[in-house]
Amino acid sequence: MMIRHRFILLTLLAGTGCVATDVTTPAEPPEDPAVETAVEPVEPLVDATVDVSAQDTLTLNDRIAACMKDPRVVVGAVTVDTCVGADLFFRAPFGGNGRTCATCHRIDNNLTIDPKFIATLPPTDPLFIAENNANLKDLEKPPQMHQFGLILENVDGFLPDPRTHFVLRSVPHTLSLATSVTLPPGSQNPPADRTGWGGDGAPNPGALRDFMTGAIRQHYTKTLARVPGTDFRFASDAELDRIDQFMRRTGRSNELTLGTVVMSDTRAETGRTLFLQVGCDGCHGNAGANIGTANFNFNTGVESSRNPALAAFPHDGGFGTRANPDGSFGDGTFNVPPLIEAADTGPFFHTATSIVGAPAHNTATATTIEEAIAFYTTAAFRNAPNGFPIALNGTQIDDVGRFLRGLNAAFNAAIAIRRINAELAVVAQFHNTQLAIQRQLIRLANVEVGDAINVLSAVPNLDTASLTAFKNAATQLATARTTSVEADRVTALKAARTLLNQASTGIGKNLAYKIGEGSVMF
Repeated sequence: MMIRHRFILLTLLAGTGCVATDVTTPAEPPEDPAVETAVEPVEPLVDATVDVSAQDTLTLNDRIAACMKDPRVVVGAVTVDTCVGADLFFRAPFGGNGRTCATCHRIDNNLTIDPKFIATLPPTDPLFIAENNANLKDLEKPPQMHQFGLILENVDGFLPDPRTHFVLRSVPHTLSLATSVTLPPGSQNPPADRTGWGGDGAPNPGALRDFMTGAIRQHYTKTLARVPGTDFRFASDAELDRIDQFMRRTGRSNELTLGTVVMSDTRAETGRTLFLQVGCDGCHGNAGANIGTANFNFNTGVESSRNPALAAFPHDGGFGTRANPDGSFGDGTFNVPPLIEAADTGPFFHTATSIVGAPAHNTATATTIEEAIAFYTTAAFRNAPNGFPIALNGTQIDDVGRFLRGLNAAFNAAIAIRRINAELAVVAQFHNTQLAIQRQLIRLANVEVGDAINVLSAVPNLDTASLTAFKNAATQLATARTTSVEADRVTALKAARTLLNQASTGIGKNLAYKIGEGSVMF
């Protein structure tokens, strides 16, 4: 993320995503001096620390009633059920230890966390509950969480001992899940959907709606005994349905057709051609997560290339529970994530992955899209059960990176525009009231613009005209968020939207994303 984060406690209106007051934190200079006055420091739109007692007194009907009054629902920018699903996702602690989905899936960090983001959090954040609660000291491995962003997961069950029977995994983003969970024809069912890094992340029938059940038992518990009704409560069917709806309507709902895409940057266009020629498209069809319309698992050798600092921890066997000689459980395969969102949604693999023997971008832990691409030129991938030779030199790795950075920046623009459109509808009906929600919609739009600026500016001379448009859009959004004059807010929002459309079309042709209504929730 380009924007640094400061977390403060906000008063929340019960059952909605609205903050009761606007709070401004001291500004930190962004990484790009050219947008120092445009992209604002990030205050939390929803503090990950919830008022557990207040939230657990809310019934589903309470949340429905609150969402029916939410300005985004009133103006038709989002449905009631999606609003309720988002409220449960971001705020409901389900009788547990204070964690929520938003503890690891942060809306202003691309619905994931990474070491850089973790370093910005206060020590009281519920992410660090293993460091603050003696009953949960073995819920996480804090040094590895801080260094690599890895979360302890008992993916193969809690027996014989959850403190020894575990793996360490990074946090996958939850963007565009509607495009990436379809079960391959004829494959094992359950799991009904492909979820998590192993493709089997949800318990019971294994559908996306069941993922919440596993998350509550794994992460929300008050003790490692994990007794339902004592350590947590499970979500009801009605709650699961609404959470599922929200998750499926966040990010994009469509795929591109890379054969018709034309990138404006010459090297990015070369990267597109290489992507289609060398085999990337074979697993990441159209830079998504599918082969055809289904999501498959593969053994790509990532586990054999994990950072040596993790040697003392259990091996991760991926999909299934088959016992292996190395002590792992699974068939060695892992899920395919989408690449359109990849450039600014690291981590890139299920573990901290070293790049060794690539023609460029060798590193102890992959933290850039180019380093992630470089992995597929290494012997670890080439010699893996599902690996094959990918002949890219250092320049070509960078070209593919430029291509994926362009796709990502256009995606950022699309989400920002969706949020601007929602805000324009809200201000048209509510004028200079409901300012907390209005300002947060604008701020979140600017977070996406900041991401796009970071994605494009991280490499030399990539889509410079679009980069300028993004920077100018950031300035307009900063004005829209801070002005108290309704007409000026509307003017600035429309100017920002025009600039973002220009930025996106400047990156390339046929980069149209359909952004779901869940993207306006927080």
